[in-house]
Amino acid sequence: MNPHLHRVVGIDLGTTYSAVAAYHSAHAEAQLLSDSTVDGRGAATPSVVWDEPGVARVAVGRAAKQAVAHDPANTLIEIKREMGASSTAESLARFGLPDGGTEPGGPVRVWFRGRWRLPQEISALVLMKMKDIAEGGIGGSVHDAVITVPAYFTERQKKATEEAALLAGLYPRQLIPEPTAAAICYGFDRADAGRHVYLVYDLGGGTFDVSIIVVEQETIEVLATSGDRRLGGGNFDDAITDWVLGRLGVAPGTDRAWEQKVKAAAEIAKRELAVHDRTQVLVPARTGYAQPTPLPLDRATFELLITDLLHGSLNRVEDALALAKDKGVEPADVDAILLVGGSTRIPLVSRMLLEHFGKGVEFVRSDADPDTLVARGAAIVANRFASSDRFELDRRPDAGQLNAEQDDEVDIIYITEHTLGVGIQDNLVDPLIPRGQNIPRRAMKIYTNPDDATEVRCPIYQGEGRYAYENDLVGTVLLDTIESRPKGYHEFQVTFSLDINGLLDVQVRHVQADKEYRATFEQSTRIGRADRLTELRTDLLALYAPAAGVTMPGPLPEPLLDD
Repeated sequence: MNPHLHRVVGIDLGTTYSAVAAYHSAHAEAQLLSDSTVDGRGAATPSVVWDEPGVARVAVGRAAKQAVAHDPANTLIEIKREMGASSTAESLARFGLPDGGTEPGGPVRVWFRGRWRLPQEISALVLMKMKDIAEGGIGGSVHDAVITVPAYFTERQKKATEEAALLAGLYPRQLIPEPTAAAICYGFDRADAGRHVYLVYDLGGGTFDVSIIVVEQETIEVLATSGDRRLGGGNFDDAITDWVLGRLGVAPGTDRAWEQKVKAAAEIAKRELAVHDRTQVLVPARTGYAQPTPLPLDRATFELLITDLLHGSLNRVEDALALAKDKGVEPADVDAILLVGGSTRIPLVSRMLLEHFGKGVEFVRSDADPDTLVARGAAIVANRFASSDRFELDRRPDAGQLNAEQDDEVDIIYITEHTLGVGIQDNLVDPLIPRGQNIPRRAMKIYTNPDDATEVRCPIYQGEGRYAYENDLVGTVLLDTIESRPKGYHEFQVTFSLDINGLLDVQVRHVQADKEYRATFEQSTRIGRADRLTELRTDLLALYAPAAGVTMPGPLPEPLLDD
C-alpha cells in the first residue's frame, strides 16, 4: 500500500469519461490514478459498459468503448444523462419499452444482461471500475469517495448518484458540484489574500454547467449556478452524425445500430478538429464486408454545425450572472473564465466567450488539463474525511469521521441550484427554499386543509415554475385520514432540511393530532429500500466479476433498517 495516498478518493463520474484521484500527502497535491490494465492511454476511463455475448463478465471502460464500433446493440453509453430521469418518448424510443408498459413519465430503464435496470445500476458498474483503479493505484481497499455531480443536477439525480455509489461498494462521503471541484483544483491565488471572482464554464461530454465562484484565501463561495443537463460533446457528435446521414441520404432512425457506429467515428473526427483544420469521418459500412467511407470535414463546417448549440450555453451564462448580480457581483467583476471539461478544447468555445465578454485572450484560462480538474478537486475535498475499514450497506460513516492528519482544508460555501417547494391548491407550488440559498438549510411553514377534506397529501417539487407541471416532482408525503372540517381548521407544519449534498429531508407535523410524518418519498426513479440495494449489489458484483487476483467481498450483511 502507498502510505502517502489517501484512501478516500475523488471520482469524476462523467457522461462519456470518468476519472479517479487520490490526495498525495507527501506532495501535497491530488494525483490521478490510471487504469493499470491500459498502458500509456491516459487516466480517463470511458463511462461505457458492454454486455459481450457469451461472456460472463461485463466489460467497463476502454474495451467497452471499442465495442461501440462493432457491437452497439449491447453497449451502453451516456447513461449519466438518464440518472434520476423520467421516461420521455425519446428515451422510450432509444431504450425500448420495459415489460409492464412503462409510459412517458415512468422511470427510465434500460435492458441489460437479461432484465430492465435503472440507470444508477449501470453507473454502479462504472463506479466499480473506478474503485478497482483506485485500489490498484493505492495498493489497498477503498470504501469511500467524494463524487462529483453536475452543478445543475436535481435532487432526484443526486439521489440516483448516491445509490450508484452504494451499489458499487462506496460510501458517498459527499457529492460536490463539478465546477466547484474544478475551481478547487485550479488552486489559484492561494498566496494572494485578495478577493477574486471566477466564472467556471464546464462543458463535458453530456452536461453543461456554469458557476460564479468567489475565491478569497482558503474560502470558495459558490454564488450562482445554471446549466443544461443535456448539452455536451455528445450533442456535437450527434451533429456530425446528422451531417453524415444527410450527405449519404440516410434518414435518421433508419438503422440505429449503424448510426451508433457513425457516432463513434464522429467523436474521433471531433477530437481531431480540436487541433487540426480538417479531417475525415471514417463512416463505417452498413454491411460487414465493405470498406469504411471517408468523408472530408473541415473545422469551419464543424463549427457551423455546433454554433447554435454553443450559443445556447450563453443563455445559461447570462442566467448565472443575473443571479450573482442579486448577490452584489456584477458581470464586470468577473476576473477570469475557467474552462473545464474536454469539450472546451474546441477552439470555438474560447473565441465565443471572448467575443461575448469583449475581453482579451488572457481572460479565458485553460492552463490546466480540463479532463482531470474535476477528479483532482474532488480528491482535495476527500482528504478531509477519514477512511472506513469496511463497507456495509446497513451502516454509514459518522459525519465526524474526519482525517486528523489533514493540514490544508478548503472552506467551501455551497448553494442550492433549484428552488424547492410544496404543491398547494390550484396546482400551484409554494417555494420554501429558493434557488441560490446557502446550504445546508432548514425552512418551515404552516399549511392548512381545504374545505371538508378527509385526505391530505404533501407533494414536493423542485424547479422554478409557478405551476406544478412546470417542475420536477421530488416525491409525496402521505398523511393519515383526517377529520372533515372547514377550511383552515387542520394545521400542518412542513419542514424542509437540505443537506450539504443537496439531498432533501421533509417532515410534516399535524398540529392538532400532534403527529409527525417524515418523508419516505414514493419516487419512481429511486431504488430506495436497503434490502433492495443489497439484492441489486449482489447481482451487479456477479456481473462485474473483478479481474483475476482481486478478492471478491464476502457475503453481504442482512439490512437492519430501510433506507
